[in-house]
Amino acid sequence: MAQYIREITLIRENVTNTIKHLTKETAIYGAGNVITRLITFLLLPILTNLLSPKEYGQITLIYVFLGFMNIIYHYGLDIAFMRNYSKLPSNNEKNQLFSTSFWLGVLTSAFLSILLIFSSQHIASFILGDHIYSHLFKLCAMILFLDSISHVPFALLRLQGNASYFVIIKLLNVLITLICNIYFVALEGLGLYGVFISVAIASVCTTICVFSTSLKFIGFKFQRKLVKSLLKFGLPFLPAGLASIAMESLDRYLLAILTNADTVGVYSVGYKLGIFMLLLTNAFHYAWQPFFLRAGNQLESKVLFSKIFNYFLVVSTFVWIGITLFLPEIINIRIGGYWLIGPAFHEAKIIVPIILLAYLFQGVYFNFLPGIYFKNKTHYIPIIIGLGALINLVVNLILIPRYGMLGAAYATLIGHSTIAIITFFVSRKMFLIPYNWAKVLRLIISLSFALLPAYLFNFITIGRILSLIFFGVGIIIFQVVSIQEIKKVFIKK
Repeated sequence: MAQYIREITLIRENVTNTIKHLTKETAIYGAGNVITRLITFLLLPILTNLLSPKEYGQITLIYVFLGFMNIIYHYGLDIAFMRNYSKLPSNNEKNQLFSTSFWLGVLTSAFLSILLIFSSQHIASFILGDHIYSHLFKLCAMILFLDSISHVPFALLRLQGNASYFVIIKLLNVLITLICNIYFVALEGLGLYGVFISVAIASVCTTICVFSTSLKFIGFKFQRKLVKSLLKFGLPFLPAGLASIAMESLDRYLLAILTNADTVGVYSVGYKLGIFMLLLTNAFHYAWQPFFLRAGNQLESKVLFSKIFNYFLVVSTFVWIGITLFLPEIINIRIGGYWLIGPAFHEAKIIVPIILLAYLFQGVYFNFLPGIYFKNKTHYIPIIIGLGALINLVVNLILIPRYGMLGAAYATLIGHSTIAIITFFVSRKMFLIPYNWAKVLRLIISLSFALLPAYLFNFITIGRILSLIFFGVGIIIFQVVSIQEIKKVFIKK
């Protein structure tokens, strides 16, 4: 009996320490995301004051093109690499996998970039309406190539748990982009060309930095049998990625058709305020993906994943209630005499809680992925996301004519929650995780009671502060988490 108790205690300590490691990595990725977003925000005054609306619109279109092409260049190769890497027992096999993945990425990226260079005039005419911009798309070919061949080395950093260096390199990329924009756009007046020259220089520097961490692992090894395994696991992420981008941008396109440009502008501002939850889910995703691939074969992994899901819900719900309650103060922040959000856009606040909740469900979806990865059934992912995108489209068409941007926000929430729910039922058949749904229910009850003071005090400041306090106390009283868990997992000793 004593031996059994010691074993249980050891497992619990191991689970707690493992979760603390995930929490630390998530915090590092999260801090990096916040700083990166803030630095990127500094580009707005430069671009919006020095470029015409037409030029800014052209930049936006090129970035949309880069987003779509990045998924095609990417085709899930880094995810396939991480999944296979975690299963290999020896360093020699891992090095062979890394080399094969790297050179596969180089070959496919080079092929695609050559196609882009030779097609640049046609692409420029199609996207920007004039072939004279072809030089910008030649730069895009270079940027995409450099970024693509860096994906696998970046994945290796994540697998090695080197979150700090990962974030430093990403921050360096953004800083170089900012500095180069100041020089090429503000001082030299190169306009669009200056913007994408800046991105290209930053990509060169980023590639050099990430290569310095993985050069010793790159050999001239290329195993065809590994290529087949990588493509089988990774390629389903291509349509899934394209469907995700389509779902993210579809609402604005439909709003433009079914309402007007002003509504699209206000909606876009509200959508951007969802960044508070997006930062959390992105940080979690960066840490979670390599984490569950490493932990998948451990005896206690199912209990571990269940606890992580519970902690994710607690933190994300706290972010949701905090931002929702204090949104009026956030949008009325003034910086140097300017509103953070202009008064003409304040109507956007009605959709922010809905968008925050949509991103929360995106994080829930990330939590449910392990079973699909472990059983190598990634071909389900594009089907699931495709269904979510289809439902999103149908709901948009139904709700936008009647409710405008509020309907579009609800369609986004329904789309993301549908993806999470379907993923749960598909994944549980492959890897059954004993989620504590009683705690999830108690969390919802805690949230419901917590919102009462704000409602009873007509949402004045004291009522909203009390609501936040009530939520913190409620999750402990209703035993969603204990004080001991908070100390062990979230407070570094």
